Amino acid sequence: MPKSRPPPPRPDRRRSIRGSFSWIDHRFLREGFDEGLSRLEKLLYFVLVAVSNQDGVSFYSDARLAELLDIRFPHELEAARNELVARDLIAYEDGIYQVLDLPAGSPRKGRDSSPDRALRSSSSLPPVRRTVLREAASDLESVKKLLERWGWSRR
Repeated sequence: MPKSRPPPPRPDRRRSIRGSFSWIDHRFLREGFDEGLSRLEKLLYFVLVAVSNQDGVSFYSDARLAELLDIRFPHELEAARNELVARDLIAYEDGIYQVLDLPAGSPRKGRDSSPDRALRSSSSLPPVRRTVLREAASDLESVKKLLERWGWSRR
């Protein structure tokens, strides 16, 4: 006998699409497309999903995205965008973002272990370690930018 779904706590507030369009494919979490992404990368992906049209296209500027995501330095947004592009989750061209249909293969099934991929994305490291290294590099770059802005130079 199939399980019956419990009723929602607020049936009067069921979501419906009115004038805009957005959804997150359940496979994103269930099949591990989120694994190894930093908080900022996940948040950027979710914001792009939320603001994109039915084709997955968003016309939000980098300045607006940085404001929404509370990003202080352009390299932080660029790094998050580059990681999502490298993972084939989004496309980016001439200031236009597109959230892509998730790749057919699950990241959890048949991970690519070619040496070229290992060099490109450090896939030989566990996802948590890759995230920590990426965040540390981003933090270091942020500190460098602050020091430059404050007139501090290497001696």
